[in-house]
Amino acid sequence: MKIIKLSAIVIVALFLTSCSSSKLLSSHSTSTYDQSSIAPVLVVGIAKNETKRRIYEDTFIDSLNLSNTKAIASYTASKQSIEPNQSALKKIIEKTGAKTILITHMVGSNEKDFYVPSNRIIGTNSYSSGLYGYYPFIHGYVNSSGSYVNTTKVMLETSLYDVVSEKLIWTARSESIDPVMTRKYYQELIDLFLGDLKAKNLL
Repeated sequence: MKIIKLSAIVIVALFLTSCSSSKLLSSHSTSTYDQSSIAPVLVVGIAKNETKRRIYEDTFIDSLNLSNTKAIASYTASKQSIEPNQSALKKIIEKTGAKTILITHMVGSNEKDFYVPSNRIIGTNSYSSGLYGYYPFIHGYVNSSGSYVNTTKVMLETSLYDVVSEKLIWTARSESIDPVMTRKYYQELIDLFLGDLKAKNLL
């Protein structure tokens, strides 16, 4: 098999491209919930940055409205983040007339460095070359000059609750690698969430 060597620049580009995506890690729903009572949905983003919170909520309600599901951004009813207590949350729910509340927050982030050799080997017959062919081959690979690529994994959790029974209807966790907190990124996440909600007949 032919040995192919790529430059560090190409490798880094391919590595970053392959990681610029999001996926659902898990999801759970209550199968007995009545789909017809899901709207209006109050969308709540919990974030330290107010601008990011508003962009996220706007993106989510736009997507829900396109799915013929009435939705309300929490910031339109509460300019600041809703206080973390029952009375404050109930006040916003009553003000908006929401039947369900969808809450998104960051579970955590994990940052790692990956070493990328300058001569990346893709496909090789080194295993069939025997011990004395294999050893110098991998020795050169490990000791070649290279660089470190930093990646960050971000995990979010989104949960949908019924405001009357206070019971959980649906919840999902997502993972994104090296996300840029823009509307495009939020839309990518929201499409995943909405796809799962539709698959579970909640939308």
